[in-house]
Amino acid sequence: MKKIISCFLIATSSVVWAQTGINTENPKATLDITAKKDILTIDGLLAPRLTRAELTEKGNTLYGAEQDGTIIYINDISGGDTQSQRKNIDGKGLYIFDADAANKEGRWMCLFCYGFA
Repeated sequence: MKKIISCFLIATSSVVWAQTGINTENPKATLDITAKKDILTIDGLLAPRLTRAELTEKGNTLYGAEQDGTIIYINDISGGDTQSQRKNIDGKGLYIFDADAANKEGRWMCLFCYGFA
């Protein structure tokens, strides 16, 4: 029985580490998302949406070196603060976390922002 389980685990391990595709049988990258061609289908990718107040509630230690490159969308800046990691969040838009910024404290940097709201 142990040999059967071992063989099964070895056989399925390649599937676990394989590329993942959504709407495609042959992914060309780690994650390959292919749009549906149906005219009634809404295509796109939604980044996690947070208000600045919600991000402020998470504090200044949750995001660190392991979250370098994390992307979020800030959809409201009426609450929260611009202290520490949030210093650059002054408008709606896409932000990326740069863990090396500010002497390794990390900062959210604007990828595409709408300016001051």
